[in-house]
Amino acid sequence: MHHYLRPLIAPESVALVGASERAGSLGCVVLENLLSGGFRGAVYPVNPRHRAIRGQAAYPTLAAIGKPVDLAIIATPPHAVGEVLESMSAGTVGVAVIMTAPGAPDRGTGRAWSREIAAVAKRSGVRVIGPGALGVVRPGIGLNATYCAPVALPGRLALVAQSGAVATALLDFATPLGIGFSTVISLGGGIDVGFGELLDCLLLDLATDGILLYVEEPGDARAFVSALRAAARTKPVVVLKAGRSIEGNPGADVPADAVFGAAMMRAGTVRVQTYTQLVSAARILARGRIPQGDRLAIVSNGRGPALLAADSASDRRVKLATFTGATVDTLQALTIDDGPHGNPVDVRGDTPTEKLAAAVDAALSDSNVDVVVALHVPRPSAPAIDAARALAEVARRHSKPVLAAWLGAIDRQEVHDALEAGGVPNFYTPENAVEALSFLLAYRNNQAMLLEVPPPQPEPEPPNLAAIEALRAALADDQRRALTVGEALTVLRAFGIGAGFARVATLPEAETAARALRFPLVLRVDAEDRKLPSQLIRVRRSLHRAWHELQRVAAHAKPAGWTGRIVMQEAPRDGEPSPASVRVVTDAHFGPVITLAPDAIACGFARSPALALPPINERLAADLIVDAGGPPGTAWLSPAATDALVDVLTRVSALVCALPWVRRLDLDSMRFEGRRGFIVDAGFGVDPRRRLQRGYPHMAIHPYPVELIGDVALRDGTVLHLRPIRPEDAELERAFVGGLSEQSRYYRFFYRFTDLTPSMVARFTQVDYDRELALVAVANPPEPAAAPAFVGVARYIANPDQTSAEFAVVVADAWQRRGVATVLMRRLIGCAKRRGLQRLTGVVLRENESMLMLVRSLGFAIEDDPEDATQENVTLALG
Repeated sequence: MHHYLRPLIAPESVALVGASERAGSLGCVVLENLLSGGFRGAVYPVNPRHRAIRGQAAYPTLAAIGKPVDLAIIATPPHAVGEVLESMSAGTVGVAVIMTAPGAPDRGTGRAWSREIAAVAKRSGVRVIGPGALGVVRPGIGLNATYCAPVALPGRLALVAQSGAVATALLDFATPLGIGFSTVISLGGGIDVGFGELLDCLLLDLATDGILLYVEEPGDARAFVSALRAAARTKPVVVLKAGRSIEGNPGADVPADAVFGAAMMRAGTVRVQTYTQLVSAARILARGRIPQGDRLAIVSNGRGPALLAADSASDRRVKLATFTGATVDTLQALTIDDGPHGNPVDVRGDTPTEKLAAAVDAALSDSNVDVVVALHVPRPSAPAIDAARALAEVARRHSKPVLAAWLGAIDRQEVHDALEAGGVPNFYTPENAVEALSFLLAYRNNQAMLLEVPPPQPEPEPPNLAAIEALRAALADDQRRALTVGEALTVLRAFGIGAGFARVATLPEAETAARALRFPLVLRVDAEDRKLPSQLIRVRRSLHRAWHELQRVAAHAKPAGWTGRIVMQEAPRDGEPSPASVRVVTDAHFGPVITLAPDAIACGFARSPALALPPINERLAADLIVDAGGPPGTAWLSPAATDALVDVLTRVSALVCALPWVRRLDLDSMRFEGRRGFIVDAGFGVDPRRRLQRGYPHMAIHPYPVELIGDVALRDGTVLHLRPIRPEDAELERAFVGGLSEQSRYYRFFYRFTDLTPSMVARFTQVDYDRELALVAVANPPEPAAAPAFVGVARYIANPDQTSAEFAVVVADAWQRRGVATVLMRRLIGCAKRRGLQRLTGVVLRENESMLMLVRSLGFAIEDDPEDATQENVTLALG
């Protein structure tokens, strides 16, 4: 694993600064844990007052050790932490964990101390965990570098917690349940290393299959969400968030916790709400069995528990499987009952254990079943231990997951052990078992969603922002925080939202505009007050009367921001009123949030607003509409209105991505005419001091970089279209790679294959633009009716150090030796420089002479790969 935090989770040497022999002291407890855990690396106690501690040679300073150490644990008093960090450097210490924290009389003093410590660590070039960190546990290598953590079993789950108390309690809870961990890390104050970097590190860790997070404060939202999205693609990530009752403004339109939930859903993680649920998720993920579908069979020896499980499944939208005819016949023979043999299955209380196990076996053998929950109630004819052994034997013969709830056996370890022997976790109650299953299915559904291929969509057009930037500058000069009606429509129309309009200052101008616009028209005073009366005119002869009436209203009201103009806006001739409002609010952590709230009276149901983090495409917009709707399976909008609302939502997303100075947007009144949307009223809250910066730092998720779209001419005059790749390019990418010759594919991927798998297609097209970029060269088809085609792709993926990136480029065989790779690489290099990367690196097969010629012409340095004689390492400094 190549990551700069590797010394934290896989150290070969540990220095304990502040080691002590004084019983009960922090330095003594940590040292005892280090020495008693079986750590196979070197341990160096550091304390200037001792020559030896607990039989270990002690060193007065870190420098006295005479060699670099991977991990330094700082257990000194708070006043000495700064001095210890000053003595370090990036070459002498890999990562430092600060366990101590100031016992400051007030929060201000504590924050000042933390800022000072962070500054010292930055000057020293040492990455820091803490302060107030519990430490790190790595059971696989016998490392327990903590002050109070109980012994952790080795396993393949990683736990990252901001609270040392929660981490300790979870370990204490996990051991009796047989839950093991690859790594346990407590972040503490998080003045340096945060969740994002640790997630990236654990993503590369071959010893970790799943990740549990306990979060109080996510920190850098962009880094957090980006790392979550990357990790959740390959490993299940379960998040427990605490503090929702005390954070944010209780009267806010959108609760901060709801925004956090939307971010977790977008990242593909599984969110739990309680500590018990986190433990349940850990237990089921530790098994490593993921169902292929979401169809559940419930088998019980009691009707009541079966019904409770079925109710819980319904509440959590878990599907009950429909058995095949063969399974129904098998169950009927087992139960000898004339009643219906559907799902859930009740094999009756007097049924022997063998028949309960046989019923589970029948359900698992059914092709319509993906997972089984088995329930047991103690009966004289079916003792708990015998039933557990029989179920375990059945579970071992199948690959499908089985969950159990053995009611009344919570304190019977022998029952627990019997079930565990078959890989069956016992959740003790029907509701707990189904709840745990819902977490597993949520992860599976997230993975399935990642593999969905969005249908092809038209390429987004970069908006012309020159006029909008001039408006922002004028607002800043005037120190205004609201837009007039005309300014609001100008911003919306720049992104294709709403219908045609004109701002006119005189009646002759209004008459001219009326000839260009489509009737009916709504006339409004061009002022910041959106509540002033408006005039609807259906024919041109009504214009004079409406004009003079609005002039009278404006003269009387003297509204703020009145420009002296009247706004003439196209209105729907008939149309369908929208029973919903679209809003944009700005969250303190995650930036812009789009909300969709149906009108309770118009729709006949009341729901909290549905939320989405922009950017959103058409699929995500459609999902948002479904989330905002009523009961499952019911449509609250007509198909045409749904299409129109999807269009509005995606365009609002583009607006907030491009305009960080728009802090709030209210579209409370919309009408739809067919698939065309009319914005009757729009309110903006703005902060014109906020200008668009490179990299879209105001967004939690990097949007599609429309600014990189453009055309380029090859040396023969052929014009190619260059743009970043999109999720909607899945079929184009599949056709491109499939059309490469065997040699071209081998030169690009270093192994031989024919077609991209669905996961590869998703990985190549669903790009996180915050950490990678893929530029495609698109050739226009020779025939107008034909589809465009990729002729080249160049991409880079940033390394964990965020200063370098690995690149690759490949060109369609028919387009090779025409300069396509050169133009792609030059554009890619320019993008890497603007991102702030310091170098591009790559690996080229030695036999790929044309690629070596290309990189040499671009200024790359070429060196033999010391680990593989068939490869060359190439590097370009981006100075």
